[in-house]
Amino acid sequence: MDYSPRYGHFRALLRKIRKDAGLSQAALAQKLGKPQTFVSKSELGERRVDYPELLDICAACQINLSDFDRRFHKTQDAGETRQKRRSPRKMDDEGRISD
Repeated sequence: MDYSPRYGHFRALLRKIRKDAGLSQAALAQKLGKPQTFVSKSELGERRVDYPELLDICAACQINLSDFDRRFHKTQDAGETRQKRRSPRKMDDEGRISD
């Protein structure tokens, strides 16, 4: 799915708070009573996170919602951008992959 850059920051922060809490995707999923793919798809943007789910994720990662909100706005205000991954492959003028 193609979401706004703002939602990309949101997803990156979800991943960061999970890692800061020392939780793997599987461990967070277990705390939430969800399959591991719930966490993976949420972080990748394959599914959106609604407000009640955000509350549960924050609780499982031992961060209160106001801290999450503060960190989200701090990231936005700082204008931090995630660098896009670059493919090591090159394409010629006709769109063929070359080495």
